Amino acid sequence: NKLKAMGIPFETDRGNIYATKNPKNNPLVPCFVSHIDTVHAITDEIHVLEFYEGRILTGFNRVKMTQTGIGGDDKVGIYYCIKALEQLDAVKVAFFRDEERGCLGSAEAKMGFFKDVSMVLQGDRKGHNDFVTKISGIDLSEKDFQNDVLDIVTTHDYKFCTFGGTTDVGQLRKNGITVPVVNISCGYYNHNSKDEYIDMDKVENGLSMFLEIARTFGEKEYY
Repeated sequence: NKLKAMGIPFETDRGNIYATKNPKNNPLVPCFVSHIDTVHAITDEIHVLEFYEGRILTGFNRVKMTQTGIGGDDKVGIYYCIKALEQLDAVKVAFFRDEERGCLGSAEAKMGFFKDVSMVLQGDRKGHNDFVTKISGIDLSEKDFQNDVLDIVTTHDYKFCTFGGTTDVGQLRKNGITVPVVNISCGYYNHNSKDEYIDMDKVENGLSMFLEIARTFGEKEYY
């Protein structure tokens, strides 16, 4: 519904959603991905509580009067995808199903969708300063890409991290994608628990970094 309201062309396949914004038919575009499942119970009773002038967010069930978790894993990643569609001139976006069950959606990804992407960026990690370059011993990017983005990464108070957890960009590497892929800490904490919260300042800092990387190097061919 959001993509329809934005006028963004998209297709669905095996529960995954693929959207493209490329009005000038650029030969290479950056790509953002996220997953649309969560480990939290799905309920209509979740209410977002805001603290510190709306910068800290958590979920609350007003019927049971308990915290519920807010689903920052991976609503923050979804937010990044939507903002990329809004703010970049050209970008591709994929929303995957069932990441929490073992990256089932990205394991069945339509790999042809990524044939004209320069990089794949994902926000799906707790905390706020990890720029993941390796998952389970698998390199997500090579030194040329890392050298290109180093100044942007450092300016945003991030650091390269080589011990990332399972997520969709790692699965895409297993699927055979060769362009640089990245996962970052994106401002959610105590994830997958009722005490989960989101720090919007950290969320926006990660988004700013990704958008700058996409604008600066999104049309560069890496591998």
